[in-house]
Amino acid sequence: MSIVWLFAPQYPLAVLPYCIYSVFHTLVYTRQNLIPTVQPPQPAAAGEKPPAHPVAEIIGNFVKRYYEASMSVVSSLELLLWLRLMLSALSFSRSALILFGLYTAFLRTRFAQSAHVQNSFAQLEAHVDSLAANQHAPPAVRQVWEGIKGGVRQFHNVTDVSQYTSGAAAPKKTS
Repeated sequence: MSIVWLFAPQYPLAVLPYCIYSVFHTLVYTRQNLIPTVQPPQPAAAGEKPPAHPVAEIIGNFVKRYYEASMSVVSSLELLLWLRLMLSALSFSRSALILFGLYTAFLRTRFAQSAHVQNSFAQLEAHVDSLAANQHAPPAVRQVWEGIKGGVRQFHNVTDVSQYTSGAAAPKKTS
């Protein structure tokens, strides 16, 4: 996806997930590779684990503490970017339809692999459900929202690769 962003129109929002990933990749690389190279661990007594470098411990604690929350932020940013691209596609901006299609395929793959992305979609669905269920919302809003949810679920079912690769028969059409 990063190659697509290199040649696509500039969306500053698209850079934020990469920045967060880069911070964590850099920290893990520093902890596992750079610190042991610069200052090798002291030899330990027989049968004991060598003591970790204090900076490596700080980095490890930081990564353990903030990784899950950061991945939730990344998944929310990816969902927000998808909504932004959808608006661009609906307004027929230059090359927005192609970019929206590519990013939709990317986000569908992320949805299949990441519980954080699944959670972001569930939170969005719950939020819009509560807005549509509001007594002041017109019935047409509820109908449109139910139609959108049905379309998204149908898209999910059609693009679920596991049902085609696990040897299960393709779902039957119901008319």
